[in-house]
Amino acid sequence: MERLTATDAAFLAMETPTMHLHVMGVLVLDPSTAPEDLTLDRLETLFQQRIHLIPPYRHRFVAVPGQLGHPRRIEDPDFQLSRHLRHRSLAPGAGPADLEAFVGELAGYPLERDRPLWETWLVDGFADGTVALVSKIHHTIMDGAAGGEVMAALFDLEPEGEAFDPAPRWSGEGLPHPARLVAEAGLGTLQRVVGLPGVMVRTVSGLVATARATVGQSGPPVQFAPATPFNGPLTAARSVAFTRCSLDDLKEIRRAYGTTINDVVLAAATTSLRRYLLERGFPADRPLVASVPVALARHDDDPAFGNHTSNMMVSLPVDLDDPVEALRSIHEDALGAKAVQQAMGPDIMDDLVGLAPAALMSAGAHLYSLLGLGRFHPPLFNAIVSNVPGPPIPLYVAGARVLATYPMGPLIGSTGLNLTVLSQSGDLDVGVIACPDLVDDVGQVAAGFRAGIADLLDAARSEPAV
Repeated sequence: MERLTATDAAFLAMETPTMHLHVMGVLVLDPSTAPEDLTLDRLETLFQQRIHLIPPYRHRFVAVPGQLGHPRRIEDPDFQLSRHLRHRSLAPGAGPADLEAFVGELAGYPLERDRPLWETWLVDGFADGTVALVSKIHHTIMDGAAGGEVMAALFDLEPEGEAFDPAPRWSGEGLPHPARLVAEAGLGTLQRVVGLPGVMVRTVSGLVATARATVGQSGPPVQFAPATPFNGPLTAARSVAFTRCSLDDLKEIRRAYGTTINDVVLAAATTSLRRYLLERGFPADRPLVASVPVALARHDDDPAFGNHTSNMMVSLPVDLDDPVEALRSIHEDALGAKAVQQAMGPDIMDDLVGLAPAALMSAGAHLYSLLGLGRFHPPLFNAIVSNVPGPPIPLYVAGARVLATYPMGPLIGSTGLNLTVLSQSGDLDVGVIACPDLVDDVGQVAAGFRAGIADLLDAARSEPAV
């Protein structure tokens, strides 16, 4: 039995009926490369052989009575793969829009807490003969970097697959007695009180360093996020859209303007959101603010799974009509945002989250959702834009070639739009997830991103910059 870190525990405590804190991934597979049909039984065999390489997939979370402390992680004594692997056949002749609709349906309800917090669906029925694997994993288990560990465990470099040693014998743990949980929670509270002076010192040092980094920026600091139609109280419903770009195109743009791939991603998102706002008669006269997750370096003693990320706030200059000018503005702003994020230090947020009682975090999140408080304050940020690096080589699952990998992160607070990209084998796969009560056409956001890349590529080829 292990106690969750403060950040991992926060993802559990702050989940509400309308703010689902799971991440999703959609694999589109070509089963023609597989030595045998990709059925649910075949998928279950694969997981049986390799699930010991993904320990969180057999971990269950046990709440402390009265939420007096962070939940505990145990080996689920009732673990059964059949409760996590499922199958759905879509209507014959299904296409990408049907897959998007199905994924949106899955994204709209939370994972059940009486078992390990993940599920994987095998989806077939597509007109082109492909199949899809749709994974839904709670954020408390992993961030983007930890997702790579799951890919490494399940993916192969050849259709034949890699031979693994027999999985070690495994048995679950008994549920801990409530009295033990309460006693350990009390000890944890005492430890936090003892450690409070150190947290305060680190926090003040981080704030001072952040202030110095902010003063040293060449451009203006990130402003407060303006009101937009995609910020407001979330509902439980979700809609998703997928698109794809050539990674070589992004690299060409990056080289032409001396930026980063992430800058290009943010610039394409800026173009998409500018067009979305203007076509609906909303002003695009102030920069938006994007929350950009940043993976922190993992040390040898850090767990492979769980969350080890920070965030930086970057301005998206939707007020600029020229996409190249917007890209250059983002590049300068991102440099400053990264300096501020690094100055704050990697552990401060976890320290501060750890000071908040689990019951207070949970009650606050539920009250915020129930009362729709997102209507009454400016948004902290307008959208979440995340860039997850993936493997640059072809991959296989149970012998089936991976054709595309579409990632999707959660919607948080009053932010109804998340755009996540993943690079893989020469492509940039884009997953957009939204609350349809705030974003009326998520497909337009995805198409706008692709158009934003095209605009920047045209500019780079017509007037190369140095």
